[in-house]
Amino acid sequence: MKTIDVDVVVLGSGFAGSLTAILLRRIGRSVALIDKARHPRFAIGESSTPIANMVLRDLAVRYDRPRLLPLCKYGLWRNAYPDLTCGVKRGFSYFNHEAETPFQPSSAHHNELLVAASADDEHSDTQWLRSDIDAFLCGEAADAGAVVLDETNVLKLERSRKPLSWRLQCQRSGEALVVLGNFLIDATGEAGVVPHSLGIESDLGQVQTHSRAIFSHFTRIHDWNNLLRELSGQTEDHPFPCDHAAQHHLLDGAWLWMLRFQNSRFDQLCSAGLVLDERKYPLDDTITPEAEWQTWLNRYPSIARMFEKAELTDSPGQLIRTRRLQRRWQQLVGRDWALLPHTAGFVDPLHSSGIAHSLCGIERLIRAIDEAWDSESLAQRLLEYEQTLYAELDLIDELVAGCFDSLGQFDIFGAYSMLYFAAATTYERQRAEKIRIDLPAFLCANDDRFRDAVKAVRDRMPNASENVSAQATNQFFKDVAELITPFNHVGLCDRAVRNMYRYTVAPM
Repeated sequence: MKTIDVDVVVLGSGFAGSLTAILLRRIGRSVALIDKARHPRFAIGESSTPIANMVLRDLAVRYDRPRLLPLCKYGLWRNAYPDLTCGVKRGFSYFNHEAETPFQPSSAHHNELLVAASADDEHSDTQWLRSDIDAFLCGEAADAGAVVLDETNVLKLERSRKPLSWRLQCQRSGEALVVLGNFLIDATGEAGVVPHSLGIESDLGQVQTHSRAIFSHFTRIHDWNNLLRELSGQTEDHPFPCDHAAQHHLLDGAWLWMLRFQNSRFDQLCSAGLVLDERKYPLDDTITPEAEWQTWLNRYPSIARMFEKAELTDSPGQLIRTRRLQRRWQQLVGRDWALLPHTAGFVDPLHSSGIAHSLCGIERLIRAIDEAWDSESLAQRLLEYEQTLYAELDLIDELVAGCFDSLGQFDIFGAYSMLYFAAATTYERQRAEKIRIDLPAFLCANDDRFRDAVKAVRDRMPNASENVSAQATNQFFKDVAELITPFNHVGLCDRAVRNMYRYTVAPM
């Protein structure tokens, strides 16, 4: 029986696991990267942000990984890696729809919200085609010296005697294989191999958000920008093309994401997913995903028009429907193991937090291992990593849950979403100007003043399920503007811009 001895075993070779393996090799640790499948493969979690690009850039520089640098900006990516599919993402766009009614734009943009994240395409963020980028990073991990074991099933995971703490009994290509390691990192996401193996309990009782999703990849979807023009929308007011964004179509108790990719291999490739409030629309297994999806399209005429010629791509080739998206574990680290953020917990695709959150966690964990390997202080560093992860998950949940509660009242949704943009732009500023020497928590999650502001906003938010007066809505907008003042460096909550925020771009 073949045996492989390494310092660190990483389970899961998606972008987060593969990047972790790359950086571990750079700090001198031997690594085995294990995955039950092989690349390329379909995955979601595709929308990058300025925070993600800042962290990835800093990781590339700090650990001398120059091949990662082009992934930090759309222009550099397209020039360096034209065969890796990505999309241009200039910011966030939101459009509020009424059921059974075509979208009705106005000169005041009362049902639109655009928030810029970059000044031009060259320096913009990106949509990641995960089948391409995950395969690329896994290959980079192999080139860096990681032992990549794809199509490998972990049959049993147990602690062994020192000096090697972990013993993984595996099977690969029909043959038995044993992998021994001192430290174990779980990057398996929803699978949660380590917490399941260790019998760790779920911590979902702490999570406010309740959502599920139906999603896939499509081609031949109409551009929303062109449809807006047909509807007499004033797209010339937009700070960027609204399709070059993480695009959100807000519905009754649900929202639809659209992420478009630019690549000649595909005809208008688009990731699209419907995210539903599970409390309002519980899953009914007697209805097929296709029937449920089509029912929602038919309810909103302008969205149906956008999808009238849409076709599913070969991968995944079907609509995928989930149960509740949220997950969270009661323990995220041990003396010789740790969960990456996307394994530790997940809230919702809203706010595109997934990639950035993973990168922030990787940065913190790699630094702890680098500075405290073989030291008694590693245990404390891991506990601090865990505490930060919980704070970040709590904040993301608070930011998302309030948005779900305000669906159906666009003015309230828009005001509440300013909390996310205040957090993101404050983090970007702190990072760009090196205001903090330590690593700030993602979205300022460890800033008590900001957490207090979020709580105060949530407490003052009108009940969107009721008829909310214009006076109450205006007062809530003023409350948000006042409470985020210490974190508003980019002109958020400005009535004069008519929901068109063009001066919110991240520092270069």
